[in-house]
Amino acid sequence: MIVQHVWLLGFGTAALLLLLGATSGLVNAKLWISEPLVCAGFGVAIGPAWLGLLSLDPVHNPQAHMFLREAARITLAIAVLAAAIRLPQGWIRRHWRGLAVALGPGMVLMWVAGALVTAASFALPWRICALIGAVIAPTDPVLSAPVVSGALARRAVPADLRHAITAESAINDGLAGPIVMLPVIALSTRGTWHAIGLHWLLHAVLWDVGTALLLGAAAGYVARRLMRWAARQEHAERSSLLTIALALALAVMCGLQAVGGNGVLGAFVAGAVLNDGYDSANQEHQEHFNEAITRFFDLPIMILLGVAAPWGAWAAMGWHAVAFVACVLLLRRMPAWLLLRQGMPWARRLPYNLFAGWFGPIGAAAMFYALTAQDSTGLETLWPIVSLAAAASVVAHGITGTPVTAFLEKKESASFLKKRSKKLLT
Repeated sequence: MIVQHVWLLGFGTAALLLLLGATSGLVNAKLWISEPLVCAGFGVAIGPAWLGLLSLDPVHNPQAHMFLREAARITLAIAVLAAAIRLPQGWIRRHWRGLAVALGPGMVLMWVAGALVTAASFALPWRICALIGAVIAPTDPVLSAPVVSGALARRAVPADLRHAITAESAINDGLAGPIVMLPVIALSTRGTWHAIGLHWLLHAVLWDVGTALLLGAAAGYVARRLMRWAARQEHAERSSLLTIALALALAVMCGLQAVGGNGVLGAFVAGAVLNDGYDSANQEHQEHFNEAITRFFDLPIMILLGVAAPWGAWAAMGWHAVAFVACVLLLRRMPAWLLLRQGMPWARRLPYNLFAGWFGPIGAAAMFYALTAQDSTGLETLWPIVSLAAAASVVAHGITGTPVTAFLEKKESASFLKKRSKKLLT
């Protein structure tokens, strides 16, 4: 990792976040591009492709690799816990059947589709294709946030659809861990399929997921009880949800990493338990909370993605890169959501299904799992391919978020007026 003009770099990053915060919502509404896309473009500008203020090579530089991996891990832990808190109380319990379809068959179908697209685009062994398919399967809460928040989203997108995209993008970041670990174990061990399956079941499923569920729920419950106890004390001041959320996310993530558990999934569980018993009368406004989290803790990872973009490796792929990007964007998620639409109540109507099928972006979760898998397998092909998919998703979903949402608003308004006219005539 090479950093030059560190104070100038810090000033530029802080100034960009200040600008985005001061002009909240204007980038999406007026320029029709997302703030993550702006940050990724800023990262490209300060990276080796242009100004050269910062250079990150996670493939060949161990320091850069560790820095980017841990930055992505922290971003995910904070993002998924924030997503859990933004959901209405009890929403997950009321919609668990639809979420089970999205997180079960939906994740598996996205994994298979990603693997097949990788195999068709690159001459790679099927185990590596399965690994890349698993890495790009989870959707990203950082890139999903602009689509489900803001005045336009509240007008155009039904509440359940917005909440479903938020919940799915948060939960599947943690549940992707066992899916990624299966091909990782198959690539890094030479045992029989029985031994590989047993190792995967014991460590990647029972231990990683089990500890995340137990410790995450316990941490969220303790935090909730402490907040209620403090609120009853005479001299206690009003607690800050933002401060508590950040502390809880980092505590759960670090604790689970110390025991070898799934810190990302644990952070979501902790946030869900905290949110389920939090006094709604004392909650900060959801939009303000969402903006604070996004501005200062989610957007910087997009800057790092722009800096670490491996332009040389992408250029060497030639037309294979173009085919891979097009197929990933169109085939990784959309066919699965069309197939499963009846199982997800918020996506049964075709416009809503297409909206949910398109906005399943690839971002920080894919970055994190690619770098984690590289640690275990030593595969240098993971970062160029996965970062290409993430960069393409940032661009594609960044430039389509506002216009597609605005189109959905117009279509639904026209449909409502048409139904109302028919009702009046009859």
